[in-house]
Amino acid sequence: MTTVSIQSLVKRYGQSTAVNGISLDIEHGEFISLLGPSGCGKTTTLKCLAGFEAVDGGRILFDGRDVAQLPPEQRDIGMVFQNYALFPHMTVAGNLAFGLEMRGKPKAEIAERVRAVLDLVQLAGLGARYPRELSGGQQQRVALARALVIEPKILLLDEPLANLDATLRDEMRTFIRDLQKRVGISTLYVTHDQAEAMTMSDRVVVMFGGQIAQAAAPEVVYDRPASAAVARFVGQANVVKGVIANGAQGQRLIESPLGRLPMPQQLGLASGTLVSVIARPQAIALTAAAPGTPLAGTVAARYFHGAFIDYRVAVGDQMLNVQAAPPALHNPGDAVALGFDPARLWAVEAA
Repeated sequence: MTTVSIQSLVKRYGQSTAVNGISLDIEHGEFISLLGPSGCGKTTTLKCLAGFEAVDGGRILFDGRDVAQLPPEQRDIGMVFQNYALFPHMTVAGNLAFGLEMRGKPKAEIAERVRAVLDLVQLAGLGARYPRELSGGQQQRVALARALVIEPKILLLDEPLANLDATLRDEMRTFIRDLQKRVGISTLYVTHDQAEAMTMSDRVVVMFGGQIAQAAAPEVVYDRPASAAVARFVGQANVVKGVIANGAQGQRLIESPLGRLPMPQQLGLASGTLVSVIARPQAIALTAAAPGTPLAGTVAARYFHGAFIDYRVAVGDQMLNVQAAPPALHNPGDAVALGFDPARLWAVEAA
């Protein structure tokens, strides 16, 4: 297994800086996802790691060895592309054997390793088929097998599930994650799909504008985002501006356009601090409004999603997204009281 250290990496295209001094360590056997909008620098970072792009600054270390100036074939990586990039004129076995043949491995060793990796990806018996004779999921597994058969130091995946339908994509998430755990290989996975990043990763690295906005476990990124921008990008979030104030008996609260909100259970935020309060849709409870309800709004719309009901609630000039389990208890036009659970709120200093 291999540790990877990206140190102050910079990549420019003309006057545009695609990756702006990012640093990231990947531990032995860790699964890291780079998540962000198009143009944030995640794929460029992957290409620099693979050696497909020359870096303009910084270092890339594999087990302490700087590989930033080495060509791809000398970095000992396995790469899985979005379009699979299988050789159509070769059989499955031929696709897998190609990288080993280029490395000069003996024929007997090649045959054994191809057989073993086909078993690993649950494609035993399909070595004689051509890529066109396989389903999309099978082609994806061949691409994975081809990357793993050379026994690389690190596995790189560039949005490998983007071309699959929703059901198959869900299946392949589980397959890839389970396979990665069994093999124990350090893995960097690029995606714009939040569900992929959250369900597959040991850590999620959120990128904006060529920089890392947050790198943490999926539940930390979701429950304790580093900024309002991260909160809005990862999942759904209600973001309310407010000021930390002192209430009765020294109780702290947040004065906001919605009214007085309970203070999230956090340290390090002093009274008078301008904050963005982050409330996930599941952190707000709705009940029928009574006269004098301090935090009240009107149901503007209701959407049924099967596992939950999605309410849009107008509170003054702000529209809140609230999710609750079925059955639907409130209709458009109903006046509702909003209850905020302080244990499920999060606040960050407002930009």
